[in-house]
Amino acid sequence: MSGAVYGGDEVSGLVFDAGSQSFRVGFAGEEYPKGDIPSYIAIQEPEADADIEKGEAMETDDNSKIQNKREKNYFIGTTKIIVPRPRTTLESFMKEGLIEDWDLFEKIVEHAYENILYSNPAEHPVLFSESTWNDRARREKLTELMFEKFQVPAYYLSKNAVLSCFAQGRTHGLMVDSGATQTSVVPVFDGYAITHAVVKCPIGGDIITEQLAQMLDEQKVDLVPTYRIAGKEEVNEGDPPKWTEKKKLPEVTESYDKFMKKMILEDMSASMLQLCDTNIEMDSVDKLPSTPYAFPNGYTKEFGAERIKIPECLFDLSYLKSETKKDGLMTVAQMAATSASLADIDIRPVSYFLNELSHK
Repeated sequence: MSGAVYGGDEVSGLVFDAGSQSFRVGFAGEEYPKGDIPSYIAIQEPEADADIEKGEAMETDDNSKIQNKREKNYFIGTTKIIVPRPRTTLESFMKEGLIEDWDLFEKIVEHAYENILYSNPAEHPVLFSESTWNDRARREKLTELMFEKFQVPAYYLSKNAVLSCFAQGRTHGLMVDSGATQTSVVPVFDGYAITHAVVKCPIGGDIITEQLAQMLDEQKVDLVPTYRIAGKEEVNEGDPPKWTEKKKLPEVTESYDKFMKKMILEDMSASMLQLCDTNIEMDSVDKLPSTPYAFPNGYTKEFGAERIKIPECLFDLSYLKSETKKDGLMTVAQMAATSASLADIDIRPVSYFLNELSHK
């Protein structure tokens, strides 16, 4: 470990921000990340009969050849993981906001250094963000990995809620973080996260895509991923699509097919859904103009009130489809009110705002 002291604007520090949906890396002080790649890695299993000689022909003292099974192939980055391949599954190194698979995590960090940052780990101090509920064992594992594997000169681990607070020029506040797999609310006071007042709930971006998928299924809309489409013809809005399927496609895994369909749902969510700034009124929502969406296979459909109702489930659980389990779920307003009430009364950052939140 280096004995140097790092501080000031001259430090070329690196920032790593790992999430369940994406992995963001960049240089400290810059406005945007240098890279934002999926947290999913494509893992291709070797063929069943793929026993090869290790190296060219490694031999032991008794001239017997060492046999070694072919290693797995790993593909990282959006352009690499969307390619259809046989025997390839997509897996994330994150689970519930925490690093779960350390081998995959190590590979994605290596990829970031070599293909995004183009940097030598030994030349840059590192700042890692972590979930407020991260445990000591994972902190120690990450610290060991960065110092022993990557030989970084300096390293710091900070709560993501605190970093978000600092990014707004504040040292205290009630930070609401809604990610792919869950939403969390964390009170921050004097630059420290109040860990005993953290409230989190498995409701976030993924539940939005699930609601979209259920809506399309109810409307009998076939979700065809891009990897299956060889060509398509232009059709009028609402007419059945005319498209041709690619020939000689490899036999893909279920996880790959689900990931490719989820990409379409995420694009729909970003381009079509709208969140109301005020209390929702169904009479007025039904009168709002509809928005068309063009699917990859050429099918185009107009969506009206549903594009308002679906994201509203984050604030009103009654908008969740019946297939979704509501037990134990809380709205964003309920989480914020609960978190603030759990904090000491002297440091409640938004106590004056609770009444409005609880009635939203």
